[in-house]
Amino acid sequence: MEQPDRIRAVTAGESTFDCPCCGKLSRTIWGEVYDRAGSIVPYYCHWTVDRPDHDANIDLLLGAWGDGTTADDRALVSLLFRRSETIGFMVIDAEPRLEKVKGFVATGLSRGEVIGTWIAQSAFVVVDVIWYDDPRIADLLAAR
Repeated sequence: MEQPDRIRAVTAGESTFDCPCCGKLSRTIWGEVYDRAGSIVPYYCHWTVDRPDHDANIDLLLGAWGDGTTADDRALVSLLFRRSETIGFMVIDAEPRLEKVKGFVATGLSRGEVIGTWIAQSAFVVVDVIWYDDPRIADLLAAR
């Protein structure tokens, strides 16, 4: 039975296309993570299928959503999921990925603005929820 007060991910959509560097199938999935208070963190995960040498990108759109909010109320936090040498997550500068979420967030946070802050703690909680709740992640984890 679903626990209504649990932080949870809700899947939304996905797309596929050819990787520009190797031509292999790439996949992007997206959805939203909801906390107990109903706050929303939209997410996008992108990877190249069956290519563990290609890191996966995870983009989190953090901030206020709803009536009266704008892109200025939100920022992008980006992480890499390394599948090759050492499996794990790494916060990266989000500014280069900002174009992918244009109009939804106003700024991309740098690695230095995230590491060691409550933003990093929140981002890793959100990623844990995505990994637990979004069954589409299995495709990403299969190629390790």
